[in-house]
Amino acid sequence: MIDLTGPPRFWSLRLAQRFARCQEEAFRTPEWWRGPAPFGEPELRERLAELFGAPPERTVVTGGVRQFATAWAVAVRGGAGALPAMAVEAPTFSDIPEIVGSVEARAWSDLGAAPQTVPLWLTSPFRNPDGRSLGPAEISVLTDRIAAGTPVVINEVYRWFASKRLGPVPEGAWTVTSLAKLAGPGVRLGWFVAPDIASIARPLTSDGPPTAWQRGWARFLDAQTVNALRSDLVEATLDAKRSFLQYLIGTPEWQGNSPHLTLAHPTMDELTALRRLADEGVQASPGAAFRTPTAALRLAFSGVTVAEAADAARVFAKVGGFSPVLFD
Repeated sequence: MIDLTGPPRFWSLRLAQRFARCQEEAFRTPEWWRGPAPFGEPELRERLAELFGAPPERTVVTGGVRQFATAWAVAVRGGAGALPAMAVEAPTFSDIPEIVGSVEARAWSDLGAAPQTVPLWLTSPFRNPDGRSLGPAEISVLTDRIAAGTPVVINEVYRWFASKRLGPVPEGAWTVTSLAKLAGPGVRLGWFVAPDIASIARPLTSDGPPTAWQRGWARFLDAQTVNALRSDLVEATLDAKRSFLQYLIGTPEWQGNSPHLTLAHPTMDELTALRRLADEGVQASPGAAFRTPTAALRLAFSGVTVAEAADAARVFAKVGGFSPVLFD
């Protein structure tokens, strides 16, 4: 079975061995068993500033995007029930609405109509599942909302697939990312950048990853390692996606470097499409799992080779009728 649901790609043996050495070193540091520093271990925050431009005074290390979403939903509401809802982009990764609770779905084209008291959560670059990134129109709307007092979070978990420096985010927005899409979901390490120090409430600093884990990653992460992870994991995923697109639609480009792809069929519902594909040896994800407004399939290429991606494209071509789609 060719799995296009997005299982993680394996590390090279060289990287795995180096990480093991860095973790061993972390366990030899003084008092590695104590609780982590509230904003994160200083050496890790310094490394994040050095490599990714994360301003140390406004950066907090977290266990990942999900953990941040849980704490932020509490902190931004100022207590349970203080705000009636949060607006989360639609489509989106379905875990986020479930985590933050009391959610209203908003298409990007409808962001300006959300009440000013309702916080907004969006993903850019490369929104999951269709790969859209915020453009000037959306940035302008979000900037106006922030100026009016609306809290806005930009989830940058797919930043690793951007070929160039990330584009601008609205001034005053929160940003959050993790290493999950660079190194694997089991890493459970990320960070957020707050718009100002005063916004960093205690719930956001009370549950960071273990001290030794943070110190190990501080030793492991350097420019050479990031480049190796990009080559082994990110570029391999993009190569597989390009191979799929080249065969299916005749061009390797669709939404640039997005690691995932959304396909629609003019007449076939999701369950029928998934069954047809499975009968031919290909597994995909239903659009319903991402709250797509119309029937679609989400494909992710992190778990397949270039050859497997081409074989999967042949299956889609055999079934027929599928084409890439974007949502508002």
